[in-house]
Amino acid sequence: MASRPATNSKLLPPALYVASALAIGVFVGSLNLPHYSRLEAHGASARAQVTSTDCGNHGAVAYEFRVDDRTYAGRGNAGYGIPACGHLKPGDTVLVRYLVADPRESLPGDINDRLRNEWLSVVLAAFGLPLIILFFARRQVRRWGGAPSS
Repeated sequence: MASRPATNSKLLPPALYVASALAIGVFVGSLNLPHYSRLEAHGASARAQVTSTDCGNHGAVAYEFRVDDRTYAGRGNAGYGIPACGHLKPGDTVLVRYLVADPRESLPGDINDRLRNEWLSVVLAAFGLPLIILFFARRQVRRWGGAPSS
């Protein structure tokens, strides 16, 4: 009996997985990683005074800090090396990271904590979401009777 030529059907799921992992990784990674990386590479740290909190809005913290005799205001979420929003009140001192070239760009907390957390989120999204999509797509195809069971 003659052997059947190999088809690409077995290569399709891994190829779709890799393509979707790359697409999701690039998209999710482009949201915050460039900003955090700039702050890490070209930033400096300063002490800031909390001016207000909005814990119901992702733990938002507003703050002011001084650089070269100018006052800058910023807003970001608590955590990442500073206390949780519920433990902060106006007048508290927190660490912020700002861009030396433009101190208007700043975030509260430890930028390295933010980078680690963001990289973990990107990796989980890039590798986890395609698996979930493939799982449900495969179930749906089986339900339609279009794919053999394995």
